[in-house]
Amino acid sequence: MECPKCTRPMETQIFKNIELDRCTGCYGIFCSPEMIDEGKEVWLAEAVLDVGYASTGARYDKVDEIDCPSCNVKMDKISDPVQTHIWMEACPQCSKIFLDAGEYTDLKHNTILDRFRDWRKGNRA
Repeated sequence: MECPKCTRPMETQIFKNIELDRCTGCYGIFCSPEMIDEGKEVWLAEAVLDVGYASTGARYDKVDEIDCPSCNVKMDKISDPVQTHIWMEACPQCSKIFLDAGEYTDLKHNTILDRFRDWRKGNRA
């Protein structure tokens, strides 16, 4: 499978009961919403699975016209309903989500600083 943002290969990563595909270049993550929810409950899952720098993820966040690496259909642009500064892409066919580097970790840790990030970045149009 090829990364929809930087076209490098993606590799399957497994930690405890969480399985996802991670890009070998930009370290974006492609997984089901259930795996994101599972990761929120597993201690240190983000440290093992989300190894890319948030600054790299911020650069690739601007690349948002992508096709699902699994289904090859255009992915929908979405944002997290709680932390609206986290912009993701979701496949309308298989429902999997693509997260840029650092976003998996950010989803797990909802802090006061995230309120400022929500205000600064705004909702996704």
